This record gives sequence, structure tokens and C-alpha cells, in this order.
Amino acid sequence: MNNQTKMAKFKKAYRKKWKHVIYIMPILIWWFIIAIYPRLEIFPMSMYEWNPVTNHKEFVGLYYFKLMFTRSLDYTLRDTWNTCMYVFYLFIIQTTLAFILSLALQKNTKHNNFFRALFFLPLVFSTSMVSLTWAYMYDPNVGIINNFLAIFQPDKYPGFSYFTENWMAILVVVIVHIWANIGYTITILTSGLNTISEDLGEAAQVDGASRWQTFWHITVPLMLPTILRNTLLTISTGATASDYQFLLGNRTQIVEYDTWATLLYKNLTMATDYGPVCAMSVVFFVVLSVLAIIQFVAMRKVEDKILG
Repeated sequence: MNNQTKMAKFKKAYRKKWKHVIYIMPILIWWFIIAIYPRLEIFPMSMYEWNPVTNHKEFVGLYYFKLMFTRSLDYTLRDTWNTCMYVFYLFIIQTTLAFILSLALQKNTKHNNFFRALFFLPLVFSTSMVSLTWAYMYDPNVGIINNFLAIFQPDKYPGFSYFTENWMAILVVVIVHIWANIGYTITILTSGLNTISEDLGEAAQVDGASRWQTFWHITVPLMLPTILRNTLLTISTGATASDYQFLLGNRTQIVEYDTWATLLYKNLTMATDYGPVCAMSVVFFVVLSVLAIIQFVAMRKVEDKILG
């Protein structure tokens, strides 16, 4: 093959590659204008004292970032701790429960398909509907949960509030979050399980391995890439979740347990100065970006090690 033929093939492949880019370029430009550019505006806005009513702007540099880690340090640490608790509860409980259910619903049978659809059903309900329904169930006096528990401990239930302790308030909101979204996690993990060849398990059993050994030494390692992808989604959705906390909080008047997401929402809706809110958003964005990069690198290393 001479150089001219190679060059012609290269040009043809190059034009074919860029043809697809040209096709999607209008959508990319529109997406950048309506989705990316407004988010990038928070970086310069975080350095201004900006009154949204009078539109008065005054450059203050890094003052609001300094304020977060000096005068407002206690609040920053409290909200960071609450966010970490929320994400930790969400990841541990949702991943463990979804993995167990995925193993039970792995085979494509009529019963399993029914239960998959049943677990996925809450995703079609609105967040407000789910939150208000669960808030009524958590009600100390008329809630169905306390009335059921009163059968076993009538001296404690009803009348017991799940929103008097910080850790408990976060946990019960996480339960609502899991109930409404676990179907998505089950779908991801079930898809990962179905990519594992049954021949590997059969070969291990022929060699004398028990079901537990097959699960621990074959299924779990091969599922690690899928679990890490799910971890990335869980951390991002958990850290940015504010709807369940806000709606349940308005219904039950819970103790202060603001996460970063709820704090940003409250400050934005009641702000007379957009600067501090934008500074918080920048710090939140940087932290989540660093965590996402770390998870992505770890995921690639695990995939390279397992898949070779």
C-alpha cells in the first residue's frame, strides 16, 4: 500500500469522523448556552457583592470564601457533616439492599419481571407526592408507622417523633429517598449481574467451590466496576438532593439538619446578596468534581485490573 492510498484512507476516515461532530454541533452549542454557561457564571459572581433587587455590584475578591472558613466555619462544618451523613446512609443502605434484590431478581421470569416493575414504580411519582405521603406516615400522632408500633410499645407510640435527633432525621429522610429511587439502582446492578457469564459459576462449582465462595470470589470482583459506577451516581445524587429534606422538613418542622444542597436552596430563595451563595456553590462544585475524578480514576484502575 503506497503513501497516497494511506493518505486517502486517512482523509476519508477523518471526514467521516468529523461529519458526526458537525451533525451534533448545533445541539452541543444550544446545550452549552442554556446549561453550561449559566453554571459557569457562578465563578465570577462569587467575587462580587451583588444585590439582586437593585442590581448593585461591587467587587470583593475572595472575601466570601474567606468568610465561609472563618466566621461561618461552624455552620460550614455542620452542613458538611450532615451532607456526609446523608450520602453515607444513602450509599450503604441503598447499595446493599439493591444488590440483594438484584441477586434475587436476576433471572428473567414472570415473577421477577413483576417485582422489578414494582420496585421501579415509585420513580414515576412526583417528589412532592412521595415526600408529603411519607411525612404523613411519620406523623407522631396519626402516622401509620407510629400507630403500628403502638401495638408492641403502647407507652412509647404514638407520640414519638423521628425528627428530634439530627442523625435520625437524616436517616428517615434517606429511607424516603431510597424507597423512591431504589428501582434505578436495582436496574443498574441487575444489568451488571447479567453481563457475568454463568459458565464461570458452573466451572467454579465443578472445581468444588461453594455458592458463597463463587459469589465472593467471582461475582463480587466482576461487579466492582458496576458498583463503582453506582457509587458515583449515589454520591452525586445524594449530595445534591434537597427536595425530600425540604418537603419533609416543612411538613414536620424538624431539627436543623441542612445539607449543602438545602442550604444553597434556602440562601438563594431568601438572598439579598448573591455573592455568598455563589461562593458556596463554587466550593460545592469543586468538592464534588474532585470526588468524581477520584472515583473515575479508581473505576478505571479496577476495570483494567479485572478485565485486564
